[in-house]
Amino acid sequence: MSDILRWQEVKTRKPHKCWGCDKEYPAGTQMISAAYADGGTVFGGYWCKTCQEYMHRHFESGDECEQGEIYENDPDGWEAIKAEREGIK
Repeated sequence: MSDILRWQEVKTRKPHKCWGCDKEYPAGTQMISAAYADGGTVFGGYWCKTCQEYMHRHFESGDECEQGEIYENDPDGWEAIKAEREGIK
């Protein structure tokens, strides 16, 4: 299991891909900037609001995922949360 070193909401200054869905978001997007340590290696990534909500609803404490795994494994669930967040029926 990775240790979380940073989990901070930021407004991006350049485009970034979300770790959970692997979708690219433009500069100026509110995302989580995260840094992790695992086995002596430090790595980081960004998380979109939809993936944050997906993790809140479906992940247990300590769950991890590979890049793009949230959308890849449950595109319908991810799209439903995105639509809900955007007020789309």
